[in-house]
Amino acid sequence: MISLPTLAVALLGAIEAVQAASVGCGKSPTSSGTKSMSVNGKNRQYILQLPSNYNPQKAHRVVIGYHWRDGSMNDVANGGYYGLRSLAGDSTIFVAPNGLNAGWANNGGEDITFTDQLVAMLKNDLCVDEGQFFATGWSYGGSMSHSVACSRPDVFKAVSVIAGAQLSGCSGGTTPVAYLGIHGAADNVLPISMGRQLRDKWLSTNGCASKNAPEPSAGQQANIKTVYSCSRAPVTWIAHGGGHVPDPTGYNGVKFAPGETWDFFNAAVGTGGGTPSSSSSSSSSVPVPASTSSSSSANTSPTTNPTNCSAKWGQCNGIGWTGAKCCQSGSTCQYQNDWYSQCL
Repeated sequence: MISLPTLAVALLGAIEAVQAASVGCGKSPTSSGTKSMSVNGKNRQYILQLPSNYNPQKAHRVVIGYHWRDGSMNDVANGGYYGLRSLAGDSTIFVAPNGLNAGWANNGGEDITFTDQLVAMLKNDLCVDEGQFFATGWSYGGSMSHSVACSRPDVFKAVSVIAGAQLSGCSGGTTPVAYLGIHGAADNVLPISMGRQLRDKWLSTNGCASKNAPEPSAGQQANIKTVYSCSRAPVTWIAHGGGHVPDPTGYNGVKFAPGETWDFFNAAVGTGGGTPSSSSSSSSSVPVPASTSSSSSANTSPTTNPTNCSAKWGQCNGIGWTGAKCCQSGSTCQYQNDWYSQCL
């Protein structure tokens, strides 16, 4: 005989499952492919990828993959949504939005509005699990993933930010969201100090205990993972020895980012079991303060000395930027948005 407590737990689980299923469940689905919508009077495009065996009665996970600067939705789709599609089976609907001017400046919050409309469309037209929305991206795409975590913590359960920085704004940012940061010690475009800045912001928001986070040296083929103890939402930091790349290589030549991201998303919703896999990385538990003081870069004040100016593609101005505000010969500092100017 089933006990009353066991029956109550089972019923509660069934109710939660029904509540998470969107109003699009049961509807005839739209097809995969390139789509468009009007956002604030502008035509915005995106690629929608349904599972090959899409079931309109099953609530699916949603992963939104934002592209990098000068990339496009096609690049994300052709790359298997940062390698996650091959891990998803028939569980997940993928979306690759296209940024304005090949980026995610998010001026006036217009890219957040675009994301809002995508989320509304997905919930209304398709069978999705409203408790399993995730975002990821590299470089500018990672920055946009950070931005949606700040602005829409009630929508996104977790984000994976690969070599991101504070480029697309952070409106809000006081509500916890599960955060995975991946960054290279040899990154000369968005230095690892900029990734640490995002990490430390989420360590504070998510109520995480201080912990030492060792990192490989620049150029070393290694990745070191630090899993923090947090009271509100998890934070994991993976530093590797590579540069500004979307598919970093760790120990034994393993491309670890897709597996770590997928495991982190699973753990955030209690599926797949436990914390992300540590088969190709290690973590440290030495307790030392984790503060933004360790995030400062070598260029800590403005300078006009060309030898100390930012390299081409590097940051040269923006809100909160304390590094060099000039560019090395062959490039000029060009405004992208209030948060970011870049040497181009």
